[in-house]
Amino acid sequence: MRRIKSINAVAVAGLGAGLCVGQAQALDIEVEISNIGPAGGVHITPVWVGFHDGSFDSYNNGQAVQDGLERIAEDGATGVLSADFLSGYTYINAGVNARVLTAQTTGRVDGTIASPSGPPPLAPGQSNTQQFSIDAAGANRYFSYASMVLPTNDFFIANGNPLAIDLSSLAGMPAGTEITFFIGQSVNDSGTEVNDFAFSAANGLFPQLNIGTGQAGPDTGTDENGVVTNVTAADPFSAFLNQPVGFGTDPDVDALNFNNASLYPNGLASVTIRVVPEPASLAMLGCGVIGMLRRRRR
Repeated sequence: MRRIKSINAVAVAGLGAGLCVGQAQALDIEVEISNIGPAGGVHITPVWVGFHDGSFDSYNNGQAVQDGLERIAEDGATGVLSADFLSGYTYINAGVNARVLTAQTTGRVDGTIASPSGPPPLAPGQSNTQQFSIDAAGANRYFSYASMVLPTNDFFIANGNPLAIDLSSLAGMPAGTEITFFIGQSVNDSGTEVNDFAFSAANGLFPQLNIGTGQAGPDTGTDENGVVTNVTAADPFSAFLNQPVGFGTDPDVDALNFNNASLYPNGLASVTIRVVPEPASLAMLGCGVIGMLRRRRR
C-alpha cells in the first residue's frame, strides 16, 4: 500500500506541475468592444476576432474579397471566416487575393463578440466582452477583426495589415495590464453587391430612414463583382439606390455619416484588451497539490 501511495503522489505531482507550467505559458485576456458612435449612429454586427502568428491577411484594397469576408460584409455572418481561419488559411498570399493554406494550421484562436443581449448588432453606447486564452508571444501574437457596418449591404471594417495589432507587449504582464485602440476610422465597401437600400441589412433599426425592411435573407443583393475600396465620400451613402428623400440633409439621419469627423472623431468602435487572472481552480489545484507534497516530504 505504501508503494501505491508513492506512485499516486508522483502522478499527482506531475499533473500539478504540468498545470502550473501550462498556465504560465498561456495568457488569459478579456477583449472588450464598444460602439463609440453618436446616438442614432451606425451599428456594427457581432465582431469576429482572431489571434494568429501574423500569417492571416484578410483583404487588400483594390482586390476582390474571399467568401469568408464577403459573408461578413453582406450578412454579418462569421462562420465561414472562422472555419477558414481555424483551418490555417489566409485570404491574401504574397500580395494577391487567394485562399491559401499557411504554415500555421493549428494554434489559432478566434471568437465572435456580440451585443450584451446576444446576436443583435452593437448599437452606439453598447459594449461587450469575451475572454480568451492565448500565446501572446508566439502563436497568437497578432490580432485581427472584422464586422459589417449597418445600415449597408456590403460595407465592413477590418484590419488589412495582419501585423498592425501586436499583443506581445501583454505577454507575462500582470492582471489589469491593458491596451486600447480604435477601429473603423475607415470603412470599406467590399464591392460584392450593388449598394442598394432595398437589400441593406437591419433596416428596422433605423426607422428614421423609412427605407423598408431590406434584405429578406442572406446573399440576396445584386452581385457587383467589384473590389474593395475605402468609403471616402462626404456622404458615404451617396451612391446607394433607393435613397430616402432628403438623405444627408435631415438632422435625423446626420448621425449615420461615419465620415463626419466631428461625429466620429475616433472611428466606429474602441477595443480594449486586458490581462485577466488565469482560471483559479486548475492553477490552485495543481500548484496547491505540489505544495502539499513538498510539505509532507519535509
